[in-house]
Amino acid sequence: MDVWYDFIGSTPHLVRVFAGPDGEPDGDYLARVRGRFERWVIDLCTREFDAQWLAYQEEIGLRHTTKKNETDGVSSPASHVPMSDMLALIVPVTLSVRGFLAEEESDPAELDLMQTAWFKAVTVTLVLWSRPYAGDLW
Repeated sequence: MDVWYDFIGSTPHLVRVFAGPDGEPDGDYLARVRGRFERWVIDLCTREFDAQWLAYQEEIGLRHTTKKNETDGVSSPASHVPMSDMLALIVPVTLSVRGFLAEEESDPAELDLMQTAWFKAVTVTLVLWSRPYAGDLW
């Protein structure tokens, strides 16, 4: 979590969507989002991808678009998370996991399968989160 969150926090165009009215990153807002980010990681690894999970992915997509700022009651100048910023997270979130997986798995074939499964799960959720951006085009 720290690796991914540090990456987001140190990348100006990513952290700007967590700014308060003064334009500076809002620490409380970032902390609440981090909790949901952690929940997303756990869900990807443990939950069934059923109708309830699918509905929550829709909610996450809305929180990046039309519901941005509502969930946490913040007054961020950013009205939405740019879709390009969301999709760009596929690379750091999927590639950086290999080292962590390798701490527990030494078989290269198993490691490849685990990383591929993680890549697929991350990519599917980000595609689902993009639905609100498309509107009726979806």
